[in-house]
Amino acid sequence: MKFMDLFHDWDDVVEFEAGAVVFSERDPADAMYVVLSGEVELTLHGEPLGAECTGGIFGEMAMINSATRSATATTLTKVRLARLEREQFRNFISKNSDFSLHVMAVLANRLRAVDKYITTKIIGN
Repeated sequence: MKFMDLFHDWDDVVEFEAGAVVFSERDPADAMYVVLSGEVELTLHGEPLGAECTGGIFGEMAMINSATRSATATTLTKVRLARLEREQFRNFISKNSDFSLHVMAVLANRLRAVDKYITTKIIGN
């Protein structure tokens, strides 16, 4: 089963208009999101970190380590988001390899981007 097919009939779908804040830095983390349609920008202290569009996920790091939000998520367009609470996330991770691999790939890409950012700041290239 493809990653997005997992959320075809998902019960907990939320919608936001463009410019809405889904969550803010240091908010309690109660769920992660899968972008069903639209685009969401992630920022840290007002600086852009990146954006997630259809098929993208955000808020997953706090599902793993139970921390508060590390960034602010703001909609760039009207969006539909599948919302997964911590227990649902953990069930998906343990029972669905497509979901698990997708989350691991996202985390690896984010780690690589942070590594590049730090290297650029330290070395200057």
